[in-house]
Amino acid sequence: MILVIGGAYSGKLEFVKENYGVDNGDIFYCQDGNIDFSKKVISGLHKFTYENSLHGKNSLEVIEENLELLKDKIIICDEISSGIVPLKKEERVWREDTGKCLQRLSKEAEKVYRVFCGIPTVLKK
Repeated sequence: MILVIGGAYSGKLEFVKENYGVDNGDIFYCQDGNIDFSKKVISGLHKFTYENSLHGKNSLEVIEENLELLKDKIIICDEISSGIVPLKKEERVWREDTGKCLQRLSKEAEKVYRVFCGIPTVLKK
């Protein structure tokens, strides 16, 4: 598994496409609380965790139950843990859920990158 994190519009997907031979047909874009595990790349994990947190579902449980299916994936997630603490409880829960998922995924990942302004930094190799 490869985990790529960074701010919104920081070049994460472009980095993955350039370095891992990925085209648009290989990418699943998270839009709700579901993940298509048949795709090589799962982009927008933060949207998955957001939808689950809004509906009281545990994203970490879904990740744990599907770790084997994620072993060969590239997972892209916006970094949402920086900045001020959100005022809305729902957004604080979302931030915490996303953080827990990223911690678990980073333990399993063989490589973890943080992309900032299109420049990747290796966090784990």
